[in-house]
Amino acid sequence: MPFVEDFSPFLSAAEFATTGLLAGVEVRGIFDNGSALGAVGIAGLATTQPSFTLPTAALPSPVVGSALVLGGQAYTVVAHEPDGTGVSLLLLEKA
Repeated sequence: MPFVEDFSPFLSAAEFATTGLLAGVEVRGIFDNGSALGAVGIAGLATTQPSFTLPTAALPSPVVGSALVLGGQAYTVVAHEPDGTGVSLLLLEKA
């Protein structure tokens, strides 16, 4: 029998989760806008890498290129990284 995880405790809007619209469908996940360092010249380039973590089952197919709106800010999904446990990381760019 396959293992099935209930992600709802991790995606509570009262805790860390954010609700957004992914390709027009309401989804709940965890938004992060961590810093990233690019290798540009000697000094490098500091930037941010917005991402959204959510259950893989909530994703439309295909997800890359889809619009994601979070708190009034529009993003485009540029990469999809499933972790194999039912959770996916979406890498985003501001639209």
